[in-house]
Amino acid sequence: MRAIITVGMGFGDEGKGATVDALTRQFGAQLVVRYCGGAQAGHNVQLPDGRRHTFSQFGAGTLAGARTYLGPSVIVSPALMVPEAEHLRQLGIPNPWRLLSAHPDCLVATSYHVLMNRLREIARGAERHGSCGLGVGETRHYWLRFGHDAITVEDLLDRTTLEQKLTLMRERFFIEMQELATVDRELSEQLCCCVPAAEAGMLDRASQQLDVARHMPPCDLAIFEGAQGVLLDQWYGFHPYTTWSTVTPQHALELLAESNCSDIQVLGITRAYTTRHGAGPFPTACNHMTGALFDAGNPTNDWQGTIRSGPLDLVLLRYAASVCCIDGLVVNCLDQLPERPRLCDKYQSLERLAIPCTQREQEELTVLLENIHPIVTECTREDLLASLGEIAPVVATAYGPSSRERSVWSAAPRRNCPAETAYD
Repeated sequence: MRAIITVGMGFGDEGKGATVDALTRQFGAQLVVRYCGGAQAGHNVQLPDGRRHTFSQFGAGTLAGARTYLGPSVIVSPALMVPEAEHLRQLGIPNPWRLLSAHPDCLVATSYHVLMNRLREIARGAERHGSCGLGVGETRHYWLRFGHDAITVEDLLDRTTLEQKLTLMRERFFIEMQELATVDRELSEQLCCCVPAAEAGMLDRASQQLDVARHMPPCDLAIFEGAQGVLLDQWYGFHPYTTWSTVTPQHALELLAESNCSDIQVLGITRAYTTRHGAGPFPTACNHMTGALFDAGNPTNDWQGTIRSGPLDLVLLRYAASVCCIDGLVVNCLDQLPERPRLCDKYQSLERLAIPCTQREQEELTVLLENIHPIVTECTREDLLASLGEIAPVVATAYGPSSRERSVWSAAPRRNCPAETAYD
């Protein structure tokens, strides 16, 4: 078995979906493994004829014929799988559910998680964390607090257990909601009206076609599809603007260790410029670039606002690459650069960020980045790619959204730190 792990090098929105689609087609991969994140993923794939699909939980190699496996660290939202499967069917996949399987330990996001997530985010006011409002972080938070009481995919097979866990969850959220009830009365009323038996029925209907499998399907080549970006990671992101999960390659490497797979390549994915969707520090943010660059796959929404853009930040990219021990870089959106793109190679009096060991150090990095002055210079596209090549070999480039507008070369053999030491 051979494996290619993809991981976002930024704040998300790096082009992971299009990259996974291209890799699947280029190398004939039979399996795409989602190893982290959940339904908040918005991985866009555009076919050469212009048709598009935004992958949320199915792997982004589905349109290229690959199966999908959801690893144990993925959060599943059964209700959102139904419309996604229907759209895939409309795009020519006869029975998408037959291509999907999930680990029994996957946590399940419910309507309760979604509503509590939105209430908490609204309550933060100007201090919002940048949540997608889909309950993914709330699901992880509940599991961290209450352990086995959290709902997993395996619980979807037992209606009695499912209703019991939903009832307990509802009671706990009712207690917490007392302090949030006035934040948004409509959301509070929805939470009160959400009956455990009805929620269990919805989850049951939505998940009845979901195959449960403790092990990955056998294959010759698997593409591991990351979610979000390293700069949002719970351990290496800039607190409090982080996700509630590990989005480095760690969980992918854990799955591969169980499969005794040693032929592994880790590819970091970046745009040719930097973006951020949601609140948090963004040193090179540029209002002009934000207004000039339209991204159909990232529309403005109530929870994260408008996606922001700015010159490529090599300081943040070096930081992400050092965290992930990547073997190569995939560079997307080169067609969106002007003739003389801008590049940030260092900040005023600072060229590298130290990797934090504690949450306090993550918070200190946040303050630093909120007040830092980036040094931005003009360059050529060739200079930009050469600068990226000093971080890691550039193994693929994209000058458009579809697989036909991409050049993919074979990645170098895995050459970096082993799994057991990469994240100590």
